[in-house]
Amino acid sequence: MGTTVSVAEKKHFLRWFLANYRLQSREAEMLLRYMMSRENILERVHFVDHFRQFSRVIVVSTTCVHVAPFRYYRRNKPVTTDVEQAFMDLYQHPDEDIYVGLFFKDRSTCPEFASVLEEPARPDLDPAIREMLSVQADLVIEQALRAYRREQLMRAVDAALDAGDKRAFLAASERLIQFDRGEYLEDSPA
Repeated sequence: MGTTVSVAEKKHFLRWFLANYRLQSREAEMLLRYMMSRENILERVHFVDHFRQFSRVIVVSTTCVHVAPFRYYRRNKPVTTDVEQAFMDLYQHPDEDIYVGLFFKDRSTCPEFASVLEEPARPDLDPAIREMLSVQADLVIEQALRAYRREQLMRAVDAALDAGDKRAFLAASERLIQFDRGEYLEDSPA
């Protein structure tokens, strides 16, 4: 897990959330209050944005969004809308991690939500997939760096044009042409 959120921070967030939003399901609110009152459970609660890959997930929605009021996902079991079933599972398995997805208005810009948001790394990710993701990340970084370098070369061409400096324009244009051909290797273009 990249960053860990303390039980106190989770409790504070849930208190704030329940004070500021009304849930579509009254039972779901009771479930969140139950989680908030049990530190051993709250320790295992993780608020996440992307939850499809996890084995135990609760999804809760407020009245200000058009998303299903409540969903409970448990690996190898059918999805349920029964809050009581989720409660019983929490009660029977308090030592298992539970991932919570909350849907409410402005959640993507909410600093309170961002402060408890966790994006855990999956330990069971296949090494080949991990390698592929690493290669893709390198490719994205390389493309961004190349775009930045090209932009710097374009600015040098523009600056020479703006200054009316023919010699600087020709030199900058030549560097840009070489860069586009893959021949220009200077790390910090002028």
